[in-house]
Amino acid sequence: MSSPGLLKKLNECDYPEEFLVARLHGKKGGLFRNWEFLISSSNPVEQLQDSVFYPYLKKYAAPGIWRFLYNEHFWIYKRMNRKLRKVFGPYFIYHESNTLIQNIRNIYNNKEAEIITRQLDNSLLGDDLQEILAGNLLFPDMLNRLESCLASKADCFQGLNAHYEIGGILALEMFLREKIFSLILQQRQSSLLRVFFQYLIDFHNCIALAKNIRWEIADDDNYINGGNVEPDKFKRIYFRKDLFAVLKLFPIQAPAASVSSVAELEKMLLSLITKVLRRCSRQRTIVSEILDYLWEQYRYARNISMVLNTMQLEDDTVRESLIA
Repeated sequence: MSSPGLLKKLNECDYPEEFLVARLHGKKGGLFRNWEFLISSSNPVEQLQDSVFYPYLKKYAAPGIWRFLYNEHFWIYKRMNRKLRKVFGPYFIYHESNTLIQNIRNIYNNKEAEIITRQLDNSLLGDDLQEILAGNLLFPDMLNRLESCLASKADCFQGLNAHYEIGGILALEMFLREKIFSLILQQRQSSLLRVFFQYLIDFHNCIALAKNIRWEIADDDNYINGGNVEPDKFKRIYFRKDLFAVLKLFPIQAPAASVSSVAELEKMLLSLITKVLRRCSRQRTIVSEILDYLWEQYRYARNISMVLNTMQLEDDTVRESLIA
């Protein structure tokens, strides 16, 4: 099954795969390795002035790190040949689904059009989807057009409005994420990417469970199928109200006291994905090399964002929040 047209159509590129991997190796070699100098600095942005992140941080402040990441995605996707775009299309669809959901939330909360336009800058979302999000429409009108657009690409998106009317914005977001993951898993892909997406589904399910426990939200059928852990196990953990029980589902060694919050659980699960990808990257295949680079850029963006947004916290607290 090919991509359902959720991504922007770009001119074809004939770069040899090995050439792109060599470019990524060079870019990866330019990343800093010492996080301590950033954590302990009173001005971490200036500490990054010799890095690729600095121009984005200087111009856009802390949110600039995510603009860097999505510009990086655009740069890489543009230089992929047809075969690689087909292989990594699901990876970019996953990240762009976050852009889609974030901007649906922005429109729901009546955010200024400029904020939405800024978030769509260099997005790989399809032009028709971007046009709807940036159309300055009232939320109900936007949602109607969005459902029609998405349903024209895949029937599974039928019911977007109905889920919103029944369960509100959270049900809408859950429905969208579930259907996008369903589409991703239906596509033929490398075993490595399939493992990666299974862990991502586990991650989203665990975070949903933790939030349900934390905020005492009814634990309905709001888990995504296709991960390593069956949704029924999350439902059983919910009734026990025991976050530490989540860790027992994965190869994570940690004392019970180390997972007392959603943020701590998130960090542990993302670090597990890093560990899995590093182990798989030893295969030294084209797919493993590119996926390793893409995840490293995400890890750096997330960690830098964490440092910049926790300036008032103790260094030890910030240090413990970084994805290993």
